Amino acid sequence: MACVKAVNYTIVLNGESLEPFNAAKGLRQEDPISPFLFAIAMEYLSRLLNELHHYKRFKYHPRCSKLHITYLSYVDDLLLFARGDTSSTQRLQECFTIFSRASGLQANLNKSAIYYGVKVIKLIEAYCRSYMWSGGNEITKRTLIAWDKVCLPKTVGGLNLSNLHIWNIAAIAKTFWDLSHKKDKLWIKWIHTVYIKEQCINSMSIPMNASWMVRKILEAREIINQLHRPLKDKKSIIKQIYLQLTPMLPKTTWRSLMCSNATRPKAIITMWLQCQGRLLTVDRLKKWGLSVNGSCVLCHTNLETRNHLFAECDYAKRLWGRLSQWAKVQNISSSTWEQQL
Repeated sequence: MACVKAVNYTIVLNGESLEPFNAAKGLRQEDPISPFLFAIAMEYLSRLLNELHHYKRFKYHPRCSKLHITYLSYVDDLLLFARGDTSSTQRLQECFTIFSRASGLQANLNKSAIYYGVKVIKLIEAYCRSYMWSGGNEITKRTLIAWDKVCLPKTVGGLNLSNLHIWNIAAIAKTFWDLSHKKDKLWIKWIHTVYIKEQCINSMSIPMNASWMVRKILEAREIINQLHRPLKDKKSIIKQIYLQLTPMLPKTTWRSLMCSNATRPKAIITMWLQCQGRLLTVDRLKKWGLSVNGSCVLCHTNLETRNHLFAECDYAKRLWGRLSQWAKVQNISSSTWEQQL
């Protein structure tokens, strides 16, 4: 390895060799010895990944289990395969971490991507949903508002979280859009040459001899055809498709409270639940069969409901009056919470 660690060069000037000088940047990609060093380094990763079959909790990708394939290595790309469960992905990550520490090669996260199946996407959404409502990492079905509604834009009553199912559909549709609009990429040229063969991509029959992935990409043309606005090249295609696939609902009257609000996140969530009528007031707790005192905690006379607690209660009316006086605006107290909004 001495020739690798201590490389020097010399320049021939007017037929005479000048004094040698050491290389400052090490080996370059076009150096004749680079492919051999790459093969030596990747051999170590290959052996690490080949040992994964000894771990009972590691499961191969369903499409790779028969041949025990865990990776495909190219000059500029590395594809890792595993089943989308926690133990398998963690073990795969551990192998790559060991390889990175030994070789000094690090993954470029900006150029890295993870592809999940439908079951894994549902599992990720279940964890996100459970964490939002319980603060823990155990999956629970106890929620105050449906997840589809949580993922809606703020203007229509949601929190603008990403709906992974719709985003996955948008990503597939974007791949079809690339297939029909771009011709400079090799994989697009290959699909056009092998399957499309100068046919109209929007009306041709989907070839049954094509792979599952190619068929799914071609089937996504139905999604593109259902869009009600044309896509613009200079903007994110996936985001444009995602927004058009999101249900079109009327805007809420209290959307200004959710948009560009600098309040603490906890206060915004509480206000959002209040506007949705999902706060855990006494009347809702009693409907769930809980044995609780039904009187209002502020006036101790009427049943505690959302309208009473925030609009009908005498204590709430006095509080709204003092807030109006402090803000120097007309009294904002109303008889119902809907009028308050």
